[in-house]
Amino acid sequence: MRNRTLILGVTALAVAVTGLAAPSFAARDKMTPEQRAERMIKRLDTNSDSKVSLDELQAHMTANFKAFDTNGDGQISADEMQAKRQAFRDARKAWQEAKSKDGKERDAALAQLKDARPAMVPGMRPKAFKRVDADGNGSLSAAEVASASEKMFKRRDKNGDGVIDAADFTKKI
Repeated sequence: MRNRTLILGVTALAVAVTGLAAPSFAARDKMTPEQRAERMIKRLDTNSDSKVSLDELQAHMTANFKAFDTNGDGQISADEMQAKRQAFRDARKAWQEAKSKDGKERDAALAQLKDARPAMVPGMRPKAFKRVDADGNGSLSAAEVASASEKMFKRRDKNGDGVIDAADFTKKI
């Protein structure tokens, strides 16, 4: 009887500890909105003032536009957009397969994944592409992308101070 009680007690303790640890493991995988905002600001903030101005966002979008415009014609076609998304999917699949392999192969897959990672450009999804394509010609011009990114900036700048910062991501605005 004593052994059963001991085993039952140890099992209950193990279940309790596992239950307490599970939320902390889950929290690592999912970023909070504040963490996502902080990461976005760090990525776009070129002058290190912890704020993103419209000029900083537009400069980032211009660089991203060039990455998507693979044929250099000044337009991003739906095919170029799809090719970029597919290249990322393929690189992500290769990375998933290479995670458990040796260092060189894993490092090469990670480098390919980082290289193929799609940059942020308005119109990445097919429905958004049609919405951003203001003239309806089936491709996005630099002006269309700049216009869409300005609208996106204004939506993110919740307090209307002309910059995106941590205050724009609080729920009190």
